[in-house]
Amino acid sequence: MNKNLKKSLYVGIAALSLLTLSNLNVNAKGKATAAHHQTKQVQKHVKKTTNNKVTAEYSPLKVSTDNAYVKSTGIVTMFNKPGKLGNAKVVASKTTMKKLAKSNSPKDIFYVYEMAKTNNGLYYAKVVTLGGKYRGWIYAGKTDFANDLTKIDKGTGITAKNPLQYAKMPKNKTGYHVTSSLWTTPNYSRINSKVLDFNKKEYAKDTFRIESAVANTQGWVYYYVVDEQHPKINGWAFHSSVKGKHANTKKRAPAKKAPVKKESKKNNKQKNDQPKIDNNDDITDGKTPTTSNNQPKQTNGYTLKFVNQATAQVVSQQTVGVSDLTNTTNPYPAANTSTVAKYLPSGYGFYQYGNAVASSGSVTNGGQAVIYVAKNPSINSVKLNLRIFDNTGAANPVNMNSNGTNSILNAQQELVDMNIMQGSVVTTAQIQKVLADNGLTVVPGNNGSANFAYTDAGLVQGSNPVINVYYR
Repeated sequence: MNKNLKKSLYVGIAALSLLTLSNLNVNAKGKATAAHHQTKQVQKHVKKTTNNKVTAEYSPLKVSTDNAYVKSTGIVTMFNKPGKLGNAKVVASKTTMKKLAKSNSPKDIFYVYEMAKTNNGLYYAKVVTLGGKYRGWIYAGKTDFANDLTKIDKGTGITAKNPLQYAKMPKNKTGYHVTSSLWTTPNYSRINSKVLDFNKKEYAKDTFRIESAVANTQGWVYYYVVDEQHPKINGWAFHSSVKGKHANTKKRAPAKKAPVKKESKKNNKQKNDQPKIDNNDDITDGKTPTTSNNQPKQTNGYTLKFVNQATAQVVSQQTVGVSDLTNTTNPYPAANTSTVAKYLPSGYGFYQYGNAVASSGSVTNGGQAVIYVAKNPSINSVKLNLRIFDNTGAANPVNMNSNGTNSILNAQQELVDMNIMQGSVVTTAQIQKVLADNGLTVVPGNNGSANFAYTDAGLVQGSNPVINVYYR
């Protein structure tokens, strides 16, 4: 069954503020205008010169839309241009910026879409609030943050913010009815959040299952729901519009005795009705939810569902043995990046921004984990550090002659040619093959030759990873 648009977001959102539908449409139009203006700004690559000879060079950000969110610190003022340029006008005073810093409304989170660097080495960010009220330039320090907003200097006007956190899942995940429109992402959680093109009449009588839950900065909870009759209908809905009138309630046989029957109905209602989650007590503040597993029971393994974080498409799904989700650091079955890595779909790595693995309860037969992945570029280069253990247990660099040095270079190039993806895993077997191909399984040592022992190869982080190879 095909599924689309599963976006379980880890980054901080602005929440649906329970406005009327007309207000939502107004906000949607505001966002469309913001998106259009964003494109116009990104196309700028010009220099502005003022009377005091301060110039600024503009460039778009390289981070993804999912990661481009910040919060005001309340320290500096927002201007209509980088503040050091002449004739810059105040867009939001320091008093206003302090109010935005204290606000927990998702509408007051900033989306960053352009960067400027002045000729005296200062960086500025162009931002717009998700509510669309404030737009302008804020001082962001002396560090280039084009690839990573967490590099924005402390003590400046903004700081990186995760708009969304995981929220607690209801115990029963199936048999719900949805009374509202479905969204690509929760409203005010992304600069491009929008209502999906589904007519509510198409699914008014259908039941839905809940596959994920997130909370925005106000603690408001949204569910990612999938139509159980028509799986192509799926998206995000505010929790109060996901009604706990379960289709499977009627299938339960009542108890024979009247008193027990009455109590049974009461208990069933408590179990099946959607739990009250209107307050922060039900929010896990970014921790992976620990929920009971009400997925269809499978007795032959544990299901791993890999979801492309950018498109919300299910990339692959497979069922593995529970005992296969262990390793040297996890003697007991666990669903995390280290145990799941070997099952990553080809061409994908773990989603690096936030929690990548959301598991449903303990790892047992019939359980499931959703793993958020991203298409990652291949590595640009790789460095192999060859180390040999001496009699004291110290690992020293292997002394190679010119032929051996060339072999190392060839081995490094072979790894690059394998198109290893950032965020994927390099296995010991892959390293052993490359070493064997280039005559590096055995290396010279002070007391004769030394044989390959092990490598610290694993999760590939960055475009130029370093891999240590040890001999003894």
